[in-house]
Amino acid sequence: LDSRLARARSFDFSIDRAPTDRSRSGSMARSHSLLLPLAALVFLGQRAFIAPRTPGLRSSDARHLVALRAGGNSVSTGLTWPSPEAEAKLREVDGIKLYPTHAWTDDMKPVVPASKDIGATPVVIGVAADSGCGKSTFLRRILGALGTEVSSGHTAIGDMMTVVCLDDYHTNDRAGRKATGLTALDARENDFALMGAQIEALKKGKAVYKPIYNHDSGFKDLPELLQPNKVMVFEGLHPIYDEKARSQLDLGIYIDIVNDVKFAWKVQRDVQERGWTEQQVRDDINKRLPDFSKYVDPQKANADVILRYEPSDQGLPYLKVKLIQKKGGAFPMITLKKDLTLKGSKPGATLKMYDDDWFGSAVTVVEMDGEIDMDNMEAQLKMIEENMEGLNAKSKGELTEAMLKLKSSPGSQNGTGLLQTVIAMKVREIYEKLSRQAA
Repeated sequence: LDSRLARARSFDFSIDRAPTDRSRSGSMARSHSLLLPLAALVFLGQRAFIAPRTPGLRSSDARHLVALRAGGNSVSTGLTWPSPEAEAKLREVDGIKLYPTHAWTDDMKPVVPASKDIGATPVVIGVAADSGCGKSTFLRRILGALGTEVSSGHTAIGDMMTVVCLDDYHTNDRAGRKATGLTALDARENDFALMGAQIEALKKGKAVYKPIYNHDSGFKDLPELLQPNKVMVFEGLHPIYDEKARSQLDLGIYIDIVNDVKFAWKVQRDVQERGWTEQQVRDDINKRLPDFSKYVDPQKANADVILRYEPSDQGLPYLKVKLIQKKGGAFPMITLKKDLTLKGSKPGATLKMYDDDWFGSAVTVVEMDGEIDMDNMEAQLKMIEENMEGLNAKSKGELTEAMLKLKSSPGSQNGTGLLQTVIAMKVREIYEKLSRQAA
């Protein structure tokens, strides 16, 4: 990621847990070791997942799309939950407990009337992933598909879309978590009751006073007044974890990156930027592994669509990227007319489609393994787009045009950019469909 984004948030990584594969010779059940050459991992980190700032996002706003940092003075509450001091200041409003670690003022309520009626029920999207897993790139593509932009601020807000970082619902600040000995991945360190109640309120057209977690200071700043918007995106570690929050989502997306690929990202950042050794990177991964496996990774079973990254069958640094679509689910499915093989570059690319099982759910997988020929990018993209059914593009060649705008971006040559753009177009389709139904 851009160094500003990379520094803004910590990376949490894990060994991947995949479902049992009943039809593809264990391809989706394969685990991946951490024992990759360091040079190859750095090369991979440089090749994939990074997109330039698109017209929908001003360069000065890039860090706010996912990093979402607070401004102004930041002062610790000095409280840790649970503790006698915090319990003495606990209050309850409309059945919602207001933990004093969120830095509430006495006059604040968690849900308040909105300043205006937006004229429709907000479309609510959840994007779940481990920290540092490319959510910023993906969200930029959604902005492009919707033809909108967001302004700077702690929370990214535009004329039709708001992006909320769920780190804001950490119950304790950085010092508080040190005192409890729990990580931010642990469900006990997240206020799911408040999160669910406020997502529900926003979907009903109400405003909320949302907590703020300041990534710069590690403190909980004063909550901010957040108004409903046409599209509300909630991104972070746990948007699909809690049943109340999950029930409010119109679409749940999980970005699933297997261990070897995650490790490449962390090696690139921590070895090159922080001077860590490969062993220090490995130790950090292993330290976070239990909580990721217990609290974050299981959400992919309940997601409507999963974007999964694996090493290519030809080996790293090349990638295999899968769009895993639940049959009969909320995600409008795309299919391929036939399998494709693209040549002209090393390693070339293959696109295929097959049915599979994903944690007990029937799914259709569209998979791209390898890379397109960047010298022949437009022709190969047109071939891919013409082979897709159900894309619901606004015009012929829309997918190709969107990809060509990002040609200089690492990741545009593999399934990263292609399938992220497909999902972005589908988010637009869901928004338009639900808006028509509400009219």
